[in-house]
Amino acid sequence: MTQKNIDIAWFSLGAGKICLGGKPNEETYSKLKALGVSHLATVQTTDEHASYIRDKTIEAGLAWIWVPFLHPSAESPTEDVHLHQYLHELSQMLNEGARIYLHCDGSQHRCSLLFYALCHFRRVPSSSAYSALHSFGAHAANNLLRPELAWAATLGRTAPKV
Repeated sequence: MTQKNIDIAWFSLGAGKICLGGKPNEETYSKLKALGVSHLATVQTTDEHASYIRDKTIEAGLAWIWVPFLHPSAESPTEDVHLHQYLHELSQMLNEGARIYLHCDGSQHRCSLLFYALCHFRRVPSSSAYSALHSFGAHAANNLLRPELAWAATLGRTAPKV
């Protein structure tokens, strides 16, 4: 994020809200807190400096959740299990009223897919979930391929309710 002002488009899920955004930079963390963000969810790997983002997030007084996955589809059942757990954790935080800023790298590809999966986990219909993606900007939805959307929808629908 290089812009001076941050615009947040919230989407309500349960008692909480979620938004998609760019990868935070030095100026972003305090601004996010001032805009009402309570949790920053990082969809990045250790190779993408997730620990640096964690430290800056906590330093700014925000809670942090890490969702480490690199590819937009799971390579093994083990990865599905982990992604199912992340969906459950995000959903639980939303039930508790969290205001989550979900980000990955500059492309918003992985966080868009995770958001779409989360909507399906929460039983939001595909058409509404896709419209919600568009509310975060055309970039969030238009760069996703149909097979990727189908994968994310299946991931969300098949995640067990814990």
